[in-house]
Amino acid sequence: MKRLSFILMLVCAVSASASTLYVSKSTGKNKNDGSREAPLKNLQKAIDIAEPGTLILVAEGNYFGLHDCGTIKITKPVTIQGGYSSDFSERDVLKHLTLVQPSAESNGTTLSGTLGTMHIEIPQKSDTKMEIDGLIFDRGYTNAYNPKGEGKPEGVASPMMQELPSTGGIGGDDEFSMSEIHNNDYYTLYVKVACPLVIRNCAFLNSRTQAIMGPISEGAKVLITNNIIVNSRMSGVEIWGTSATQNAHVEFCYNTVLFAWTRTRTFEDMGYGFRYMNKIDVDLHHNIMGCCCYAALDRCRIDSPSDREKKKVTTAEHNRFFLNKQADLMIPGGGKFQRIWADEFEDVEQLAKEDDNVTLTDPKALGNAIDEAYLKGWINLSYGETSTFDGNSGANQFRSALGMPMQGTMNSKASMWANRYPWRKALDLFGAMQGYGAQKIER
Repeated sequence: MKRLSFILMLVCAVSASASTLYVSKSTGKNKNDGSREAPLKNLQKAIDIAEPGTLILVAEGNYFGLHDCGTIKITKPVTIQGGYSSDFSERDVLKHLTLVQPSAESNGTTLSGTLGTMHIEIPQKSDTKMEIDGLIFDRGYTNAYNPKGEGKPEGVASPMMQELPSTGGIGGDDEFSMSEIHNNDYYTLYVKVACPLVIRNCAFLNSRTQAIMGPISEGAKVLITNNIIVNSRMSGVEIWGTSATQNAHVEFCYNTVLFAWTRTRTFEDMGYGFRYMNKIDVDLHHNIMGCCCYAALDRCRIDSPSDREKKKVTTAEHNRFFLNKQADLMIPGGGKFQRIWADEFEDVEQLAKEDDNVTLTDPKALGNAIDEAYLKGWINLSYGETSTFDGNSGANQFRSALGMPMQGTMNSKASMWANRYPWRKALDLFGAMQGYGAQKIER
């Protein structure tokens, strides 16, 4: 009992006194006090003992939950900065990589009630900022990929992804082991906050579904800047407001968003880079958004009543679009959607500002920053279906005699779909185009 009391007193002392906590996978211990000289080992431990407003500095290493459970959960506003050397003498996000890269073994170990690899839920209204800066999120080693090797263009790291729940190949770069994938951490980053939120200098790679997803409370402000979002299923970013009277505000700028895939491998719907959701105003500028199955931007959500929609402010300025399959922007109309390219944005009434948007036509517009094999596979992307039906077969004659519908078979084949993108190569996208997309990260 005395030992337990001592431990509790120590934790309380750390929480009360530390405005800055240090975390190092290689040199830390969770029984340390979290100082620079005695850092903690686990990021979740630092989050748990931190007070609101604490600055958490994280050294190079891979952090994906206490006991490597596959989830990091945050319930108070803190600032997390990655990219430090193990002794905290230097910060360089792309040299001292601070990863949130769950292993295949973490599948099925997510915390109950969480919806993301990092789950941020801060329902209490606060002026204290929640900030994530310099973390590399990668889900590429926990997804399931086609066990037969289907949908794998030459040189691409994996076969096509399998839909959930499923059994497929997971594991390292050279070998794939079979495993059943059904855990509930759908999103890479789930956010449900009532405080200011900043996401900067991060990478979100190989997301099983949306990379950044969640509801924002009344009047909250979100800044998403200088990030790369590569290889997301369904969409890259979906953030919506929850207030019945006041819109939340999202500024989305200087981000590079590439390879947004459809909901399923039959290419039926979804595949957006950024979605203008309900009950938010959006200031969107200076991004690179490309290789989306449907469109880079989705502005099809309409608020009600109509007066609220009229007051909603959404913009798209100074963006560069690149090899999107159907359009750069989707808006309502034409029975379902209208497909709009960048040079037509000036006629879109849903955009309050729309200057200087350009559709790039050169596949090498980003130099060699995009993985060549993956880009080639995307450019040559194909999908087909074959079906067979024999009404005179014995089985169908028997079904017909019993009043049952006759059956046929349908097979679909895609040349690729949500294949794993090489995460190290993705980091080359920082600074790929001066003035647009994610820029070089200042140390």
